[in-house]
Amino acid sequence: MTALTWTLIAVGLATVAVCSVQVHRLGGPSRAATIALPTAALPALPALLAQDSPAAAWGLWGATTISAALTWAVADTLRDIPGRRAGGARRTP
Repeated sequence: MTALTWTLIAVGLATVAVCSVQVHRLGGPSRAATIALPTAALPALPALLAQDSPAAAWGLWGATTISAALTWAVADTLRDIPGRRAGGARRTP
């Protein structure tokens, strides 16, 4: 069960990473990110609750949840910026 927990946490982190790259490239949320981000950390929760999981597993699960929420917020903010081109990240000197 421990291997399953760590695998599910890794899958959640990978999902958030892929969605954040996609949000950065598109300049806002996509349909896939809209579906994947809210559910990125959910599959690992039953495995964490079913056993006496180490603090590191709970910490990584919390980091997955927080990073999914922050990626969602960035995507929503990028969508609301007027005149923003897709993939054209602005950099200030």
